[in-house]
Amino acid sequence: MKLTQAALRNPHLVLVAALMAVAVGVFALPRMATDLLPQFRTPAVQILTLYPGMPASVVEADITSRLERWTGQSNGIARQVSRSLTGVSIVRNYFREDIDPNTAMSQTSALAASDMYYLPPGTAPPMVMPFDPTAPLPVALLAVSSPTASEKDLYDIAYFRLRNLLQGIPGVIAPAVYGGKIRRILARVDGTQLQHHDLSPIDVATALRVQNTLTPVGTLRIGELDYQLETNGIPDRVEDMNLFPIRLGETRPLLIGDVGVVEDTAQTQTNIVRIDGRRQVYIPIYRQPGANTLGVVRELRAALVGLRESLPEGIALDIVFDQSTFVRRAISALALEAALGALLAALMVIVFLRSFRASLVVILTIPLSVLAAALALYAAGQSVNAMTLGGLALAVGRLVDDAIVVLENILRHAAAGKPMHEAIVDGTREVSAPILVATLATCIVFVPVLFLEGLGKFLFGPLALAVTFAMLASYVLALTLVPVYVQRFLGKGTHVHEDRVENPGRFGRAYRRILERLVHRPGLAATCACASVAAAVLVFPSLGRELFPRADAGQIAVYLRGPSGSRIERTEQLAATAEHVIRRTIPGDEVTKVITNIGILYDWPAAYTPNAATSDAFLLVELGGP
Repeated sequence: MKLTQAALRNPHLVLVAALMAVAVGVFALPRMATDLLPQFRTPAVQILTLYPGMPASVVEADITSRLERWTGQSNGIARQVSRSLTGVSIVRNYFREDIDPNTAMSQTSALAASDMYYLPPGTAPPMVMPFDPTAPLPVALLAVSSPTASEKDLYDIAYFRLRNLLQGIPGVIAPAVYGGKIRRILARVDGTQLQHHDLSPIDVATALRVQNTLTPVGTLRIGELDYQLETNGIPDRVEDMNLFPIRLGETRPLLIGDVGVVEDTAQTQTNIVRIDGRRQVYIPIYRQPGANTLGVVRELRAALVGLRESLPEGIALDIVFDQSTFVRRAISALALEAALGALLAALMVIVFLRSFRASLVVILTIPLSVLAAALALYAAGQSVNAMTLGGLALAVGRLVDDAIVVLENILRHAAAGKPMHEAIVDGTREVSAPILVATLATCIVFVPVLFLEGLGKFLFGPLALAVTFAMLASYVLALTLVPVYVQRFLGKGTHVHEDRVENPGRFGRAYRRILERLVHRPGLAATCACASVAAAVLVFPSLGRELFPRADAGQIAVYLRGPSGSRIERTEQLAATAEHVIRRTIPGDEVTKVITNIGILYDWPAAYTPNAATSDAFLLVELGGP
């Protein structure tokens, strides 16, 4: 009640506070991060260890299991997930929510480094990096293509040029390149010639290593100048390496070209990317922990112009798969539903109050409460997502209740003949305690969310905050803005429907008849209530159960696995057949893009693909059309 009296004494302060809430809320809302789901603050760390060529079973026994045991000593670790492939070990450590991400990273790095002593000789040092559990899939795929350039050239452009430029875009992680061929200088030797000259492949490798060197030999000072001297045995042309001697003979040295040939070619291809049936290269774009999908894709699109200018002529750069489209569509649809709900609630208020001037203040409480809640969410570090918007949409219908109760009670006192100021004070005092209880009763429903852990808290915590902030804002507005509005705009010259009780209208009369019958027949009312509860209990088991409702993301993922040990060429044939079946089954105008990733590169990219061998492939189908 003191809140209402203070508002009546300072009406301009209430107006300024309301305008400030609008201004700051409108300012804060566009600056909030926007994503489909709230930010998952549980820290996670990924450890990638390479030993080229080691069988997966040996990797699991000698590398993965050791790293699991060693890094599992980290303080606050909750669980571990690992994957062992040929030559690749991937260990992911998930920590409790109360562990600082930097602490988790430093602990894991130190423990992984100290485990190097126990790993098999020749193992590459473990690479430790942060991992976002809420972003296992890329937010976009950046394709590099050309009608003339080879797969090897495309890979070099993507790996050595684009990847470094992409790292400078805020929120972007571009960890790997898929598709293309990796340039290698290979010496192809003839086994018959090796046997004829009593040599082994190791002799050829030794000759290449010893003579293909760049060695600094010292400093030469002449006059006032200082020269750095070096012996450069690296040839200018790859073909010159065929002239490297393997050993000296009696008449002439035995050259590498006598037993084979050195070529500028590519390593054996184990990963192929097809986009709409053509071999290309793509870079998956992930978001950094704490970044949001829409912001990352927006920054990426803004940087595309500069990136294209840095590429050679004839090289195309396009975003071929964009997760932000679905996120944007989902958020827009939810915001539209909330706006429609607010509009319908406003219409219902006008219909039943039968006075636009009286209804206006009730309608104003909806956007004011939503903006105040948005401001509180911004201060709490929350983002605009499906859960916060869902909470606001859930609360829209309830936001008008407090204002309606206060307004109706004030008008009732005014209709009884009291002066408007006295009607405002008495009417607000009568209902202030009941609406406080009703508001707290609604908010207290979400108190158990505070005790949730893990995924439940991550999902429903923002929803509970959104509802609570909106409800508290509506309560404050009902006790401040509504009395001030009534005093200023309904104090004089406003016709109040005094006959609303005596002449309630058709719906009011029908409701009165039903209510009178139920009051005189309490057994019938109890029977109807029990029947409703029983019907709900009977129907409940037939309802489906899932964490999220089904959503049409406009994307299809198809996972394909050929016979174990299949060559990548055979898997590509199977994938091409799958592409043909997809395009034949789905109408052509509905398929926007088909992206196929075949096989696996047994290196860094292995940590970011579901494929486990050259016999695996996955297809991403992007749908469009009506």
